[in-house]
Amino acid sequence: MHLKLTLQQDPSLAETEVVIKYSQSGPDLDGLVRCIRQCNCSFQAKQENRICLVPAKDVFYLDSADGKTFLYTKSHVYGLDASLAELESKLNGAGFVRISKNCILNLSCLQSVRPFWNHRLEAVLTNGEKLIVTRHYIEELKEKIEVEI
Repeated sequence: MHLKLTLQQDPSLAETEVVIKYSQSGPDLDGLVRCIRQCNCSFQAKQENRICLVPAKDVFYLDSADGKTFLYTKSHVYGLDASLAELESKLNGAGFVRISKNCILNLSCLQSVRPFWNHRLEAVLTNGEKLIVTRHYIEELKEKIEVEI
């Protein structure tokens, strides 16, 4: 894909607007759109007694356990007040995919997948961490990463 980039500064605008003109959609364009959507998304998360704003691009995955939701970055774990269903809705089109009943993965942090026992997949993240993709969510993951597993 050849990409022509044009930037125009307009001080009269109240907010930045991104317009993408294309002749044909494809994986590169889809990746660009996901990246832009991630830049426009962040989470209000808790760590110890602090509230932090965590950009979506820094999130490796979101997990739920014992009725609590957690956000994982490369070096920190944060608590969230939202449910995974609420977060999944918020992240629609931003490069995240549900991989199990309890986990949502940031595709930009996915390094590889491989078959795992009992018709599941093992997802290896760029930080070396491994997550299990359950059978029910394999098709959705395959559609998002556009590969044959």
